[in-house]
Amino acid sequence: MKELMEYTLHTPAPRHFATLGGWISDAEQCLRWAGPKLAFPFEASMLQTLLETEPMDSYALLDQHASLAGFGQIFRREPATGHLGRIIIDPRRRQQGIGQILCSELIQAGVRRHGFRSMTLWVYLDNAPAVQLYRALGFVPEAREGAAGCQFMRLPITP
Repeated sequence: MKELMEYTLHTPAPRHFATLGGWISDAEQCLRWAGPKLAFPFEASMLQTLLETEPMDSYALLDQHASLAGFGQIFRREPATGHLGRIIIDPRRRQQGIGQILCSELIQAGVRRHGFRSMTLWVYLDNAPAVQLYRALGFVPEAREGAAGCQFMRLPITP
């Protein structure tokens, strides 16, 4: 019988950034995950510093054994709106519903901590599992100029 895992958000520790660095294997993955401000290759030990390029909250999704299952950030850009970014799941755990857990927890953290009334994100349209996940969470496409092949999405949050 498969063990049912519980997951919780935590402030990332240096060991989490070292693990996370191992999930990014090439320059294209790095660009798609972190954007142009983080060059590949990078030192995993420097990842925490490299990701702190603007005001944001970073979160590690840990399983009940304190192992890193996912990572994400919430940027504060628009009034009363948070922006989800740098969402990544442990490659060995993808397609198991952990992305939904991570995003739901991030949304709740943004509402609790900052009172956000909406959340936004960018998604690559060729990343079908992510597009499906965000739509299932209630995100809707919104017209915005962005990188080629990307869609801006918004989730209205009702109090």
